[in-house]
Amino acid sequence: MIRPAPLILMVAACANSVSAQDFPVWERLLKHYSGKTDETPVPSMKMGRHMQMSLKGDPAPGDPARAAAILAAADAVLTRYRDVQSAVRDGYKPFFPTGRVGEEIHYTNYRVRRKEQLHVDYDQPGSILYKRTAEGLKAVGVMYTAPADASPERLDAIAPLSIATWHRHVDFCGGQKNLPAGEWFGPNARFGPQGSIHTEEACRAAQGMWIPVVLNWMTHVYPNEQDQWGGMDMDMEAGAPDAGTERNPLVIYRSAVWARLASHAR
Repeated sequence: MIRPAPLILMVAACANSVSAQDFPVWERLLKHYSGKTDETPVPSMKMGRHMQMSLKGDPAPGDPARAAAILAAADAVLTRYRDVQSAVRDGYKPFFPTGRVGEEIHYTNYRVRRKEQLHVDYDQPGSILYKRTAEGLKAVGVMYTAPADASPERLDAIAPLSIATWHRHVDFCGGQKNLPAGEWFGPNARFGPQGSIHTEEACRAAQGMWIPVVLNWMTHVYPNEQDQWGGMDMDMEAGAPDAGTERNPLVIYRSAVWARLASHAR
């Protein structure tokens, strides 16, 4: 067997190192901590190019009672953390707020969020959702998470699939450093959550960093809102992958959050 010369190995190693350095640190971290494939046993559908949503499951006899208990726990959390400074004191940090009135801000405790990958504590969620109003920040919801490769049974055990809506962000192509803003934002964007690239082959051809799943499964709970489970009360039948995308506020919000993250971290 012919062994490659040490010089060739060194050159290859250097090339790989340079290639890795071409991407922002935040993209490399996302790739490290995110899912390796967008395939999932969870009955779901894709909306647009970069959002995957769980489909409603068959109702089980105990689902309404379980849902009511989760809503009660979420409401108690919002009461406890009505003042955002109380959340900050307990280790919650804002995820790239824009400063605009009406925005919804995730205050996340990353230590708690890591624990959620093994066990969800409804009294101590990984994220608390605040809405910016003219009077200040208002606690409106909580977010629970599950592993990116969670089974339907795992999601259902946390929040019943017959009632809750779970989502995750998929098919993300990260761009290299110093890309023009038009590559990330606007109608001609190619990279990121607003981008036209949504397959691994196209991402590789564009010399991007392919991230099949961004972080993990998530579900939002709004105990005092008309739509209490995820802000996504819409018809999501299989075979209509783009249904509701343009009018869905969470899809729009998530795109804005990731766009802001990209602009800050390049």
